[in-house]
Amino acid sequence: MRIGILGAGAVGGYFGGRLAMAGVPVRFLVRPKRYQQLREHKLWIHTDDEEWQLELDLAATPEELGHVDVLLVALKNYHLEAAFPTLDEVVKRGARLLPLLNGMDHLDILSERYGAHRVLGGTCYIETTLDEDGHVRKAGPMHDLVFGPRSEEQKEFAEQLYQTMLLGKFRVTLSEQIETEMWRKYTFLTCLSGMTAATRSPVGVFVNDEFSLAYLHSLAEEIIRIARAEGAQLPTEMAKEIAVRMQKASPSLTSSMHRDLEKGLPLELESLQGGFLRRAHKHQIAAPHLAAIYALLHPYIQGKPQHVEWGVTLK
Repeated sequence: MRIGILGAGAVGGYFGGRLAMAGVPVRFLVRPKRYQQLREHKLWIHTDDEEWQLELDLAATPEELGHVDVLLVALKNYHLEAAFPTLDEVVKRGARLLPLLNGMDHLDILSERYGAHRVLGGTCYIETTLDEDGHVRKAGPMHDLVFGPRSEEQKEFAEQLYQTMLLGKFRVTLSEQIETEMWRKYTFLTCLSGMTAATRSPVGVFVNDEFSLAYLHSLAEEIIRIARAEGAQLPTEMAKEIAVRMQKASPSLTSSMHRDLEKGLPLELESLQGGFLRRAHKHQIAAPHLAAIYALLHPYIQGKPQHVEWGVTLK
């Protein structure tokens, strides 16, 4: 099976790199600047215990990518629309799509554009970032990829893809209930990203404060209520599960939103907290804790505001 990766960032670079190391035919479709960087310096992947340098099979255009059986779409949500011309060409050549974007909105967007039969469901659990040199840096033990068919006709293909993914030496799960798995991830990540970004801290800070922990629990209850109104099969006790999971996690665990905020980069606020808020309004569900998180982070949605003189203090 030939696999394409759209984006060789923190997520696509890690999972695609592990597959390439195992000898799976993987080609990375990347933007010109990243293409040049990887041509000159190769791809570095650093974990807590190991590091690798990989020479990747790169493409700068869909024509160079050629035919692939599946394309892993590993982008930020706010880059998806700009990727449509590229996706159009890749899908035209027969590829199915396995998006690893956060949230749920992209499933409807991609299915409407390319047909639901072309779009599998998927999500991942991993703490990775790109450093200033373009190296992939992974922290902690998580490197889990969960995907699955969204219809009966996708099952055979999903099983074939699963057998290929097993070669990558990361944890991979083929789920028969992939949309439920995606809602679980979306719910957890909206809580994690909101709390870490709003407090500018890893989980070890706010889970050890009784007021912040109570806020987290209320936030999770609101989000779960909204997800269930959308038809998500989530247990009512999931709010407690989320709090316990964060309490048991490494105190240094944080989110990509928190890291992006610290770096002054755009935030995936609309696809995470914003997506749930829109659904709350649709179902007339009160969500004050979620709305507060959204409001606190909204000034940074396009990155660090440039029109403000930073560092001025009142004395």
